[in-house]
Amino acid sequence: MSAPDFFEVSYAINPWMEPARWRPDDAALRRQAHTGWDALRACYEGLGAVVETMPPATGLPDMVFTANAAVVVDRRVLLARFRHPERQGEEAHGRVLFERLQARGLVDSVHALPPGVCLEGAGDVVVDAQRGICWMGHGPRSDLGARAALQELARRPVLALELVDPRFYHLDTCLCLLSGGELLAVPQAFSAQGWRQLQDIAGTQLVEVPQDDALQLAANAVCIGRDVVMGYCSAELRERLAERGYRACVVPLDAFRRAGGGARCLTLTLGAA
Repeated sequence: MSAPDFFEVSYAINPWMEPARWRPDDAALRRQAHTGWDALRACYEGLGAVVETMPPATGLPDMVFTANAAVVVDRRVLLARFRHPERQGEEAHGRVLFERLQARGLVDSVHALPPGVCLEGAGDVVVDAQRGICWMGHGPRSDLGARAALQELARRPVLALELVDPRFYHLDTCLCLLSGGELLAVPQAFSAQGWRQLQDIAGTQLVEVPQDDALQLAANAVCIGRDVVMGYCSAELRERLAERGYRACVVPLDAFRRAGGGARCLTLTLGAA
């Protein structure tokens, strides 16, 4: 995780970001961001997770969304390359972080993407260990051409899913893997072919996210055991989760949703969750 010391909505690179609506309430929203981030970290630690932190940097408000910094598969790290110039300054900080983690023995190796290929880290990759695959989103932020590099690093098949709704610009905004293998998914985020692929492979383990929850980025969640940590959960979705043996743990992350992020965006998983 990375603290929101410099978090704000100062530019627009997705439909959620409206700088003109952020500025009048800047001070209050910054306080909300710190409160929500602290609550998220406390929730993780209360569930037994160990949290490493990446120092925030001035001028990089979205660095708080550490999921985008890299993909980590079996202790191997594939560093991100960002589509938009506003976020490209984060890349050097990500490299420094993971080289330090490697020196401490927390990861084994650090790898770069081929030149000119964009892949925005775990924002567009779901490592599905139970099925022995990776799901990769492509379109708005990440290139289909990144699949080969990811497959080489992951040493398992990579199934590409085209994202077609700009509100769900990263895979982690519309697909969440639960510990039992279920996939929380937002149907309208995917191409028809991608949705069929999810249906064919996940079958009865594919759980549709209700529309209201989808538009509150409820699928941008982190599952730890049978607990699903999320920024929003309707009664309907809570019931769907409970029927499958999960508990929703809701944390106040409204400030981050103004930038198009939630619990998963704020979290990069280094090991099993």
